[in-house]
Amino acid sequence: MTVPDRLRARRDRVLAARVISIPTATVRRFFEIEGIRKANVLAFNLFICVIPLTIMLFAALSSVRRNISIGQVFVEQFHLRGETATVARNMFAPNNRIIKVSSVIVVVSFAISGFDVASILEKTFAQAWRVKPLGNWRGPLRGGVWFTLCFAVFGLSQALQHLPRARGPALYVVTLPIMLVSNYLFWLVTPPLLLDKRLDRADLQPGALLGGVASTGLWIASALILPGWFDWYGRGFGAIGIALAILAWTYVVTITWVVIVCAAAIWWEHQATVEEVLALEDDGLSAAAGTTPAGPVPPR
Repeated sequence: MTVPDRLRARRDRVLAARVISIPTATVRRFFEIEGIRKANVLAFNLFICVIPLTIMLFAALSSVRRNISIGQVFVEQFHLRGETATVARNMFAPNNRIIKVSSVIVVVSFAISGFDVASILEKTFAQAWRVKPLGNWRGPLRGGVWFTLCFAVFGLSQALQHLPRARGPALYVVTLPIMLVSNYLFWLVTPPLLLDKRLDRADLQPGALLGGVASTGLWIASALILPGWFDWYGRGFGAIGIALAILAWTYVVTITWVVIVCAAAIWWEHQATVEEVLALEDDGLSAAAGTTPAGPVPPR
């Protein structure tokens, strides 16, 4: 096959791919990059990294509230009742012991898993968008910035979830828009941090909007589902059941993340020019082969 024939065949393949609907193509890309496996690894690393950070933060904050225990804060945050509330109150050590010991645990767990979370998500972006992963020092540096933003948004979400529970559901009128905007901004800056591709703001907005809506939906769902989920797991397995419930919910979150990444990539491929898609493929293939791209794709 001659070069023009190969180029024509590649164009036809890109155009044929656009006939497939974005939801269908997103599902295909999700399984193509082994999205289930990536979500599993992300969930595990988030669990062993974020949970110690959260426990230490809750212990520090709860000690200010007249030495109230972190277990009681957990009960209040998720409106636990009966046997599950008793299990939650007894599953945590005193605040001063948590702060003393967990500072070491947090440093170790973050060193092992914190950067790994960002690294896995960065590789997920690279495979979903079919570009080369970030190399050299850029990966760890951008990953550290991304993880800090991720934990900040998580902390904000917990604070905004507590306010309506403490002061009445009417406050959702205020907290819901704040959460939506925060999630939108988080997903607006995530691709530039983790993706080795320059994107215009117009390219970023659809993925950011999808991520903002989906993440805010998870935030609402967690307020409705997690109390019953904790009760179910807690009554069945005790203290370890609550940990399993947190891990299971983390898995739901990471699956959503991978779907968002795939959907944003598919949307871009449907909206970009054929030349841009082919040039992106060439960059990805060159990176995989360890060679330099041959040059820009000739215009039609």
